[in-house]
Amino acid sequence: MGGYGLFGLPRLDLHPAFMTSRFQRLLRSAALLFFLCSASAWAQQDTADRLWQGAERQAQQLRRQSDPLQGAGRGNWLEESMLSAWQTPQTRLHQLLLSIMQAVNARDWFGADRLLRQYAQVPGRDPALFTFVEAARLAAEGDYDAAIAGYRQVLQANPKFIRGNLDLARAMMADSRLRDAREIFQQMQARPLPAEVERYIADAMTAIEQRGRLRLTLSVAAVRDDNLANTSRVVDPCALVFYGTCLQNVPGSKTADSGAYFEASLNKLWPLAGHHGVLLRSLNYGNHYRHESNFDNLVSTTYLGYQYSTARGHFQFLPLFELDLEGGREAYRAVGFRTSLNRQLNPRAMIEASYEYKHRDFTERLQGLEGDFRSAMLYGQYAVRPDLLLYGVLTWRESDAGFGLFGYREQIARLGIVKSFNQKVTVNAAYSYRRRQAQEDYAIFGRRQRDHENGLYLSVSLPGYAWAGFTPTMSYEYRNNRSSIPHLYTYERNRFTLGFTKVF
Repeated sequence: MGGYGLFGLPRLDLHPAFMTSRFQRLLRSAALLFFLCSASAWAQQDTADRLWQGAERQAQQLRRQSDPLQGAGRGNWLEESMLSAWQTPQTRLHQLLLSIMQAVNARDWFGADRLLRQYAQVPGRDPALFTFVEAARLAAEGDYDAAIAGYRQVLQANPKFIRGNLDLARAMMADSRLRDAREIFQQMQARPLPAEVERYIADAMTAIEQRGRLRLTLSVAAVRDDNLANTSRVVDPCALVFYGTCLQNVPGSKTADSGAYFEASLNKLWPLAGHHGVLLRSLNYGNHYRHESNFDNLVSTTYLGYQYSTARGHFQFLPLFELDLEGGREAYRAVGFRTSLNRQLNPRAMIEASYEYKHRDFTERLQGLEGDFRSAMLYGQYAVRPDLLLYGVLTWRESDAGFGLFGYREQIARLGIVKSFNQKVTVNAAYSYRRRQAQEDYAIFGRRQRDHENGLYLSVSLPGYAWAGFTPTMSYEYRNNRSSIPHLYTYERNRFTLGFTKVF
């Protein structure tokens, strides 16, 4: 018997006594396990991690776009009615107050201090003005807890001070206290305000709603894959030793096909009081091939849990449910959780550590893969410029299995770059290195699977050429795997997609 069997398992010249119907059924079952373990699991978890990081970058971009303190010095916040807390008939004193506000708007703290020294000589001065300027400085420096405490102190003495209420709500919004900020804006809307202030509050309320609204990102593409089964083309003269005799494998042909691919991510945040919130995130992706339906798949992972968020980062604890369909049939269901800690080190640098656990319940036909999954990841990014982002990922994964030879541990390092060209073309390019080891030896081969994989990923989107919100996209992925069992696991694979993405 020559060539390769189901899903690329090597065919060897075995004695006919071994080719009973029972043995052939065993081979088919082993082949299915082989495919699900080697051809599907790696790429699927890589896709899930990429979608998660994309959702986090999208949320981070949304926070920046809706940050009310961005360009705080550009607005004209010098309406006289906004200074009502310190209104006075003296023209020179009134002009001094306006100058102090101008310095605050421009974040000219040296100038503000100089003007405050003049104000300190005024009889009957209000100490709350000093507190207000200090709170504005703290907010500009990102110390929102202290700034919010300062604004509250000012408003205790001057509850109708419009500018104080506005800046308090702005600081809360920047610090991800969305529900608290919305309540203050709503209270302000209940009383007469200058037209400019009303417009600003309306814009801020819209931004808060945008942060919390249900957001669906959908990608649909045509896909071409030249090695669906990760088939090895290596010829090993001694692939199997049988009764002291070396048996050579006969490599089969790669299984290539075209079809359709989709990705869909759903995100929704329910802000609670303070920094607390409830986050829903659903990541879904799958393939459908024209001729090779055995390789069709659909994976859906839904997270719903707690998020604590500030301007400097967030903490998440999200229980999860996952469903995996392979070849049109259910492969497993899983429950578990994901927890992560995100920290903004400075305006350019961010780091996130996460851990994910899944208890998987495989169907009866796949009991050999029954086992839990664990993953730890460290992700970091650095914005060199507004249009240039560098990122890196270190990942550790462990997958248990009923058959130990299908269980594995792996470590992955990935480096990437995201570059925007005049906001018309965005390129995401990454290199990855993977080291993988099975938990047990293959008794039939007398050795353990140990793999080293190099990978390239390239994604191009064209936001400058979007039509009706549909953004053209393309991606290319290359994998080159070298294994200690080369006739079974050494392979090359190319995958290309061309489609569009839309955010609803």
